[in-house]
Amino acid sequence: MDFQAISQAFVQHYFRTFDNADARSNLASLYRPESMLVWEGNQQQGAQNIMSALTKPELKAVKTMVSSTDATPATSGGVLVVVTGSLAIDNEFDKPLSFSATFLLQPIPGQPGGFFIYSQIFRLVL
Repeated sequence: MDFQAISQAFVQHYFRTFDNADARSNLASLYRPESMLVWEGNQQQGAQNIMSALTKPELKAVKTMVSSTDATPATSGGVLVVVTGSLAIDNEFDKPLSFSATFLLQPIPGQPGGFFIYSQIFRLVL
């Protein structure tokens, strides 16, 4: 398993889709009922609840810039991915906010080469 290639492709897809408010709902396909998100300390479980958190009105206009992506293999064929970067909200590019995002990707049963987000943690770094 090329966990580096998996992590790079995932991060590129995830943040490109997240940055597009019209396409962000497509991220729902990356989550399953057992998926967990902790966004700034607020925990959500399941694709519907996670998408409610990711599509809040205050996140309508977001532009992320990924600074680093690190990955390691994880148990059960998974991939642990840690991302750092900055984001601008409402096109305030002069006020970027630093963030850290951690993803635990797990294989999708019955879909060789496919992964879903089992766990995700997002934190602004102040």
